[in-house]
Amino acid sequence: MPRSLAGLPSATFALFALLSLWLPRPAHASPVCPPSGERTVLRLQLATQTVLPCAMQALEKLPSREIVTSLPQALGMPGQSRWRGVSLRHLVELLGGNEPQQIELTALNDYAVRIPWSDLVQYDPILAYRRNNQPISIRDKGPLILIYPFDQNPRLHRQDYINRTIWQVHVISVR
Repeated sequence: MPRSLAGLPSATFALFALLSLWLPRPAHASPVCPPSGERTVLRLQLATQTVLPCAMQALEKLPSREIVTSLPQALGMPGQSRWRGVSLRHLVELLGGNEPQQIELTALNDYAVRIPWSDLVQYDPILAYRRNNQPISIRDKGPLILIYPFDQNPRLHRQDYINRTIWQVHVISVR
């Protein structure tokens, strides 16, 4: 059986890692998405294959930011909008992710994109849950959309960034 930290079996270490996300912590630290009984809008998958369900209310309790930007025409959402959401970098770091890990976002229709760590550092995209102060419906490509600050960075108008602007995000995997 493979061994990990302090000679613990891998399964035991994974259980401790999972419990550390849910057990009470000091006031300055808390689980990413504490259980709430609300409908799950996002699943967070960790390298240990642990899946954490996340409700919208939990995401809205995380520190948020706004990006005011117009999206490229190819995304079919004309006009400038005020997007509010959680920094993807902040969310990934809360999950224990860092530079060498792969970050993959998957939509409700199984479309998936990999987001390089360099995007998180250089552009700090947000996982938006509000557009112009309104929740984003599934019909309008919600409830979660990855938004880059397109108006502030002309280099983002390249096809690879347009492809990474994934909507109806349902799963974030950090491996």
